[in-house]
Order: sequence, then C-alpha cells, then structure tokens
Amino acid sequence: MFIAKYTSTKEVINNFFRNTAYNEHVNLSDMAYWVYEAMELIGNPMQYIPKVIGHNQDSSYDLSDYRVELPCDFHRLIAIAIDGVLAVPATSMFHHLMGKDCCGEMTDSYPPELFYDNFGNAYSPQALPLNMHLSTNPPSFTLNDNYITFNVKHGKVCMSYYGFPLDNEGYPLIPDDMKYKRAVSSYLQYKIDYIMWRQDLLTDKVYAKSEQDWLWNIASAASHLKMPDVNQMEAMRRQFTKMIVRNQDFRTAFANMALPGYRGRY
Repeated sequence: MFIAKYTSTKEVINNFFRNTAYNEHVNLSDMAYWVYEAMELIGNPMQYIPKVIGHNQDSSYDLSDYRVELPCDFHRLIAIAIDGVLAVPATSMFHHLMGKDCCGEMTDSYPPELFYDNFGNAYSPQALPLNMHLSTNPPSFTLNDNYITFNVKHGKVCMSYYGFPLDNEGYPLIPDDMKYKRAVSSYLQYKIDYIMWRQDLLTDKVYAKSEQDWLWNIASAASHLKMPDVNQMEAMRRQFTKMIVRNQDFRTAFANMALPGYRGRY
C-alpha cells in the first residue's frame, strides 16, 4: 500500500508511556534508535522516502575520477544512471579499484560489438552517443566505503534511492498507520523489558509475553504495508497482460510498464 503520511517518533514514544504507565527515565536517543531498529525489522521499502538526486544542474553529482559519494540519508539504491544510461551492478573483481594507481588508468570505452534492428541492419555502439548505447552493454557500478564507483570516468550521475524519513530534529519519522505504530510501541516495550529481565527485575513470564507481542506486531505491520492497494494491483495487471514484450524496458527505467502492450503503440 502507498504511505502518504508520516508521524514523529516522539508521538510513538509518548503513546508508549501513556499505554504502559512506565514512569522510569529512559534515554530519548536510545528509544529513537530502537524505533530505527523496528523500521529495519519491518523492512517495507515504502516506509522510506523515494528521492532523486543529481539531475539537471546539480553539480554535486558530476562524476569525477570514476566515483561519487553517497548522500547522507541513503538507505537503499533504486536505480542509477550516467548521462541518461541506466547502470547495472559490476561483475569485475577490480571494479572497485578504478581510478587507483595499482590498476593503472581504466578505460571507459565499450568493447566493439554490433547489434541488429528488426530489419537486419547492423549498428556499432561506438558510432552512437553515450545515451544511445544498448542495455546489452550498459555502464556498471559498485557500492563500497560510502562511494559508488563506475567504469566510466566522467559524466552526469542521476540516482534514485530510498532515504530515511527524518523530522527537523533528526529523529526518524514512521508511517502514520495504527498497525505500524503498535509494532514500534511493542518493540520499545520489548527492549525495556529485556534490560529489566537481564537485571533480574522482571519475571520470565512477563518477558516472554513482551517478546511474543513484538514478534506478532512486527510481522503484522510488515504484511499489512506490503499488501498492494487497488491502484497498485491495476499497475501489476497491466504489466502482466501485454501482447508485445518490450525487451529494452530497462533502458527507460521501466517508465512504460503500465502502458498497454498493443501493436502500433510500441
């Protein structure tokens, strides 16, 4: 399902104290980190904010010496392109060393090969501009040490990624959904009960109940948020019901996957 509204971590923390009547002092930063842990355990990509960086005149994402630095709120990569060509994960063992002296100067040229159109005409990738290279031999990348390294030395990088939703104080935001808030609240309860149980201040029975609750609520939130709504189901239906298969959809970032696949509209 789509997530259109977020709420502050502090709201969930206040609800936790309201529902449990817990009156002991707990570090707010610790509880904010436990909220982050709960988000990771739920693991729904839609709970993060999809962002695009490096397009148009954003000079911070000009590719220089094969690499660019990841943004500070980076969580997971969606897609990345160089000069309009989508890149794919690299398979070379020395790819992450590009630009280093130990491997010498790497080449950003493509190996000579030909491709054929539907009429049997042969073309050379070297005779086309970079944004016309076929996806049979796209640029490649690796993620390492907070950097993305490419097999192309210079160019304009455009990246789509999932970022952490944060408020103006730097605390994580969570989806404003009751099942999600219950899951996070039960995880906070479990973490506090675990500390008390380790100090022999809580019985095994109470601790087991706390552990059972967070496991159930985390799984419930994960399945609830991953269930597509009617609009997403319609988009999926259009992807599966096509008369013509578009083999080059990767080059357009799958922008036309929801369009009808009829003859004359290819």
